[in-house]
Amino acid sequence: MRCKAYVGLACVDGTCPIANSEEYEEYCIPVVTRCEDCSCYKGCDDCALLGTEYCDKQEN
Repeated sequence: MRCKAYVGLACVDGTCPIANSEEYEEYCIPVVTRCEDCSCYKGCDDCALLGTEYCDKQEN
């Protein structure tokens, strides 16, 4: 299951496939239209919100 609050490196460093969809279309690269479908998703490994009050991760 993917985290709804995920903010990964690609979300903020200018490489987000959704933000660059027009450029990707020009080069015939498959375009992602939903964050849930993004191949850059790495879960907690690169989430900027991990360990903050905004993190949705449930501690057991």
